Amino acid sequence: MKITEHADRTEYLFGVRGEDIHKWIDEFFDHDGTEHSLRMARNMDYDPYDHRRFRHCKEALSEAIQEFGDKYTNQQIKDVFETHLRDDYEGYLPTRADFENGTFTARFHEATHGQELSEVLDANELADYFDGLPSSQQENQSTLASFSLRIVLPTVAAIVLFVTNIIYVIVPLVEDSMLSQKRQMLKELTSTAVSIVDSYVALEQRGLLEREDAQSQAATDIKAMRYGTENKDYFFITDMQPKMVMHPYRNELKGQDLTHYTDSENTAGFPVFVEIVKMVNAQQHGFIEYQWQWKDDPSITAPKMTYVEGVEEWDWIIGTGVYFEDVQQGIDRLESTLYRVFFVITIGLAVIMGYVITQSKVIENRKKRAEKALHEAKNRYRALVESSNEGYILTADGKVIFSNSRLHQLLGYTDSELKSQSIWKNLFSDSPQNTEVLRHLLSLFNHDCEPGEFEAQLQSKGGKQVDIILSTSRIFLSEKLGHVITFRPIVRKIYGGRFGPMNHITNYQKISSNIVVEIENGGSHGQVVESLNRLPDLIRDMIETGTRPDYLRRLIGSTYDAAICRFIELTINDIGEPPVPFSFISFGSNARHDMTLFSDQDNAIVFETPADADLKSIRRYFLHLAEKVCAMLNQAGYSYCDGLIMASNHQWCLSQKEWEENFSVWIEQASPESILELNVFFDIRSTYGHADLVDGIQSYIQKLLHIHPDFLPTYAQNCLSYEIPLNTSDEIKTEDYDGRASLNLKAALRPMEIFCRIYALKHDIRESNTMARLKGLLAQGEIDALTFREMVYIFDHIWQLRFINQIIEYTDLRKVNDALALSDITELEQKNLKNVLSHISLFHDKVTRDFL
Repeated sequence: MKITEHADRTEYLFGVRGEDIHKWIDEFFDHDGTEHSLRMARNMDYDPYDHRRFRHCKEALSEAIQEFGDKYTNQQIKDVFETHLRDDYEGYLPTRADFENGTFTARFHEATHGQELSEVLDANELADYFDGLPSSQQENQSTLASFSLRIVLPTVAAIVLFVTNIIYVIVPLVEDSMLSQKRQMLKELTSTAVSIVDSYVALEQRGLLEREDAQSQAATDIKAMRYGTENKDYFFITDMQPKMVMHPYRNELKGQDLTHYTDSENTAGFPVFVEIVKMVNAQQHGFIEYQWQWKDDPSITAPKMTYVEGVEEWDWIIGTGVYFEDVQQGIDRLESTLYRVFFVITIGLAVIMGYVITQSKVIENRKKRAEKALHEAKNRYRALVESSNEGYILTADGKVIFSNSRLHQLLGYTDSELKSQSIWKNLFSDSPQNTEVLRHLLSLFNHDCEPGEFEAQLQSKGGKQVDIILSTSRIFLSEKLGHVITFRPIVRKIYGGRFGPMNHITNYQKISSNIVVEIENGGSHGQVVESLNRLPDLIRDMIETGTRPDYLRRLIGSTYDAAICRFIELTINDIGEPPVPFSFISFGSNARHDMTLFSDQDNAIVFETPADADLKSIRRYFLHLAEKVCAMLNQAGYSYCDGLIMASNHQWCLSQKEWEENFSVWIEQASPESILELNVFFDIRSTYGHADLVDGIQSYIQKLLHIHPDFLPTYAQNCLSYEIPLNTSDEIKTEDYDGRASLNLKAALRPMEIFCRIYALKHDIRESNTMARLKGLLAQGEIDALTFREMVYIFDHIWQLRFINQIIEYTDLRKVNDALALSDITELEQKNLKNVLSHISLFHDKVTRDFL
């Protein structure tokens, strides 16, 4: 669809054209306009402003609201934005990940992309493909479908048609055109001669000349007139008798009666001049053809075409002609040129057609090999899927078109039974945790949600309950949107870890140090990821042996930092040295090293403030670097930040001066509501590069806090907005998660994190780690030793539960899960947890006393 078509559609649906929003969606995400993309393409192998990563995915909605919030309501922007994307991507809202993995290709709208994609295979044909095509369909081809008739015959026919068209159409048209031009020339020249005679007629009529003198002078003037390539073509004059008045080359005819003068070459004795008189009497002028003396050579005659016109006042006839041989010579010259040109064109066409035929033959052979390879790949894929320990279902347009034998064995259903439209209701038990899974599948097939991963419970055909991890992913099959649904059987692990004798003592500190060293020395992105993949099993074993959460957090944080540093080094080796000093910043939990294995990215870049003229080009370099580093982190398991707080976003790739300007606005205009979005920026740490740039920002923050002392009390109101997760009867506040009463452990940690942050700002403690901040507050005398011990215990206990919940209980999901089901812990553990949560009031009470 074109921009105008998008606008027409949103105007029809919502009464809002929003053309500026549609144009914004289809522009490049940069500062200089679309030419930037071309410059980047010439200079680097990657475009950090890649259009499809930013504005053609649902994450860009917040940017659109920020851009157009002063002109439209948020709902209007959302309606226009989502309608545009859904119209472009067959009803879906792509995510950035969809473009990363190739599910979608960005569509631009002023060209041909508005046309609907034709369906290559329907659902039945797709099912046939995965079931296997009959050999007769692959081998039996009709003669008309053969290569020679499909390619060679049309090519030869095109050349023959071209040559025939030249000979029988173009050349005759050229001959007629040249003859018509000669006729027009004769007519115009004769009219000129007549106009001269008319001038003498006028002199006679005015009495200035006697008729005899006037005719004599007129004849003399006409006799002297010449034209043609050799200047030998002439005019003649006769009267109506007919009698020759003047002929420049046949003086012997002057004054003679021409009544009986005939064309000597014409055996019929054609009376040339008598016929001329008849023509002039009838129509005053006209053309006549006959044989005549060749120019000034009386010994030669040739065919001639003459045009004559009468002068009534003197009964004169003035004429001139051209020899057909002259015309034919001109035609021959032109045709000769045309034939040479057409011959060269024909040879060129033949060469081109020969090349096309050759290449078509090559493509045909490749196509045949590709078809064989495709079917071979299909068979290999089927063999791989069939040998897997996981069950698979492949869908297209919401219909099941393939399922593997492992799933048949696991559930007892046949392939045809699994293709039934009602199978989803039969597969899932009545367990509350399946409600969300069924809702997800229904939304997925209606294109209203993104792929995901869930813990679920299946019911086999025989009624057996099977615990599985269900994951969905999106694929395209012949321009059709499909999904792969994976069923991975799981074994529930015992909450709290393994019990039993240790068969050997493991030096976890040495192993963790080796992992960090391997990351630091990794020669490629793949080697770094391979080293990171060793971490989950190590963390799991360390939890089961009672390792303190503080050490686990530091280990996870140090490997994350090492990965960032190595990815940056690899990228710099690839794209060149940075133009100015810079620092790669970690924010939030990344900065605090309060991370799990599944934390997402919160990062930015600060670079030394350059001259204004250099700012944009320098920013481009760092955006390029950041995009590659953030992509590597995402592939390594540290997902993109949902809020796009990443160095690859131009909002967070700034000079030191720009960062200071941001903090000035944030602190000067702070409110309890705005701080909700700014919390992450006050946990700041330099992970790579020049730490003095980050230290300069922190110093500037302290300077602003002295100028605006009311900021900390405002921040304190934000701190107190996070309630203690206990109700009035001292029972743990829970929320429903998969049908079970659960506590959000991350939310339970937040009061302490914010408490440490506000006091770190108050005392200019530059450490971002929560435990390091607590030690700093103890050193400052802000808290006493007893309070310090209580806070450390609270923090470590909740983190211990968080690690166990994520790494042990939900390790198969490989994603953040901070919902602790109270039914999974013992009554004694619940009492201890309740006691720990009640002491969070320490933070609230102290903040209230000190700031409010």
